[in-house]
Amino acid sequence: MQTEQTDSALPELTEACEDGFVDCTFKIEDLRSDADHYYFRMSARHEGEIVGLDARLVKRIGPGFDADMHLRQEHVYGEGLVLSSTGAASDRLIRALAKLYAIEPFERVAAASESYTLIALQQEDTELETHAVRAKIFGRDQDEAALDEDYYESFFHIDLPNGYVHWNEKDADYREPLLRAWSGAAVDRSSP
Repeated sequence: MQTEQTDSALPELTEACEDGFVDCTFKIEDLRSDADHYYFRMSARHEGEIVGLDARLVKRIGPGFDADMHLRQEHVYGEGLVLSSTGAASDRLIRALAKLYAIEPFERVAAASESYTLIALQQEDTELETHAVRAKIFGRDQDEAALDEDYYESFFHIDLPNGYVHWNEKDADYREPLLRAWSGAAVDRSSP
């Protein structure tokens, strides 16, 4: 997805890029941490409105692969990332994604939260405070019965030093499962 800076310095979520993928860039706001996690708001703009989610990210992310590119199981983080609704801004984000994914109409509000298994896509040690970390996240991967229909993956690149998160599509086939995972209650349009 193209990313444009607006007057508010929030990235603008626009149409899919040339290869057809919808890649989103968010500004990191309200960053704080405790011994185990970083907490921040991911914010962007879409069609003039603020969209976003709250994030809880595991603080120490070890390299996901060894020198021979074998997965390091000790560095697979179940619930390594939890994204949570902020209310209206998250509802607008989910509707914006549906529009960008060409899955409309989508008249639902964002679910309360979604947790993701996280793996760093690198072989070297990671220091989130000083370096960007390229990661892959896996949604709905804990329920064996739901894996066929509900499982989805994304790339999630965290750049704390520069204050941005890049949430990029891995495969367009994961669009509908992602939206289903984030589907809360239907929006009641009958009231004035």
